[in-house]
Amino acid sequence: MPDPTVTDVFNQLVLVNGKLSQVEVNTSLMANLNMSINAGFAATVGRLDTLAAIDVEAVKLLFHQTQQMDTMICMLEQISRNTCQMLNELAVQTELQKRTADDLALLRYIAVSTNSAAALEFERHKELEAKIERCCPPDRPDPACKHVPCDRPKPVEEPKLPDIPRPDQKTKPEG
Repeated sequence: MPDPTVTDVFNQLVLVNGKLSQVEVNTSLMANLNMSINAGFAATVGRLDTLAAIDVEAVKLLFHQTQQMDTMICMLEQISRNTCQMLNELAVQTELQKRTADDLALLRYIAVSTNSAAALEFERHKELEAKIERCCPPDRPDPACKHVPCDRPKPVEEPKLPDIPRPDQKTKPEG
């Protein structure tokens, strides 16, 4: 093989120089592509962070609603227990009142028919007691049932939601 001439070396250098220019263009394109990919990843991470913040607030609200449901269940159990106790007591009292009314009617008939003067005195005494009660009513007994409220959760705070990106908003690439 003959020795290369200066022209051959020059032509080879021109060829190498053209290839280097092409490498510089490709490197510039790769840098632009890399910047676009990084901007896309940054925007995606930002949106995922927004979704995560929304999820955290949603979980807080769900927990609050669970506490409220626990309170409602407690109240319903109290209502159910009290209603059942009242119905049982009402059934007993109704039967006792029927028997007492029958017995009182018999006693009244016997008393009035055997001692009319005592019956008249009894009516006067009832009128006097009614006047006294209008003036000075007797103390009333404490109620049989006292309401005990269930624990209630504190009111829920307003969720701290991040700014939610809109589809029509353009994200600016970082860099």
